[in-house]
Amino acid sequence: MSGVKTFYNRYWRNKHIKANHFDCCPENWTEENFKFHLDFFKPFIKGMILDFGCGKGDFTHMASKYCNSAYGIDCSEIAIDKAKTDYSEIDFQIVEENSRFPYDNEVFDTILMIDVLEHILDTETLLEEVNRVLKPEGYLLITTSQLTRLKLFGIALKAFDKYFYPTSPHIRYFTRNTLASLLRQKGFEVSRYKKNRTYFGFIPQGQMVVASKINFK
Repeated sequence: MSGVKTFYNRYWRNKHIKANHFDCCPENWTEENFKFHLDFFKPFIKGMILDFGCGKGDFTHMASKYCNSAYGIDCSEIAIDKAKTDYSEIDFQIVEENSRFPYDNEVFDTILMIDVLEHILDTETLLEEVNRVLKPEGYLLITTSQLTRLKLFGIALKAFDKYFYPTSPHIRYFTRNTLASLLRQKGFEVSRYKKNRTYFGFIPQGQMVVASKINFK
């Protein structure tokens, strides 16, 4: 069993070390939290969608109400078994991190990566594979971390060791600019952006991005 799969099976069992609240296993999606995301992403959830890093499938299930068909993939058997049990109408599959997706080229209208990209070691290979299975001018919907200088200053003062604890599931950190740059180099262009809630009304907790596929890599 790969190290990634071992870690995330432990993660979904809630048996991993938790240095701060960012490390906690995700809870089930609430209607309020889903509505917050849906208000931003709904115009782009359509046709045939793929939820990469779907976990237990809660967001996949809610998003499936707004498209023709939904698919979900994740590296954890624990999470996928739960998704299959709770949402048997959706096609859920296990994939190794950065392995080839079990789908043909250019089949999906929309791909979701909700709170996933910060967990990925090889972001380049992942985005190349996302590009491969996404239709021309299809949409990639992302929520992920966002660092700013002010936020990093606060972390350094109050929680530096906890935030960067070596067992944290977050291994990548993005600014608005670095995320846009990475996407552009892998054939995507950011077309819509929003802070994913804030601290004190202006420091972003995270970011929400709609990226359009502009060329095939």
